[in-house]
Amino acid sequence: MAGNLGDYLRQKAEHLDVGRADTLVVAQSELDRLYPGQTKAIGLHQGKLRVITPSASIASDLRMRQIKLVEAVRARCADADIERLIIQIRSL
Repeated sequence: MAGNLGDYLRQKAEHLDVGRADTLVVAQSELDRLYPGQTKAIGLHQGKLRVITPSASIASDLRMRQIKLVEAVRARCADADIERLIIQIRSL
């Protein structure tokens, strides 16, 4: 019975894409380390991490640091499937 419950929970987690939520948490912590209170990771879909910031200069800096940020998230979250960032300038 325990094996069936484990399989059921694993299937539910895959269906709900809980791994993506974990990746978003890690990505937000990395963003907070670099830009405290200035950015927000709002979504992850098909390898694209969507990030918003109200600052054009931070958006520009994020574009330059994109590769390092993705590597840092992957290092902390093995199943992170981030390929690139989508950066939008808008209010948090």
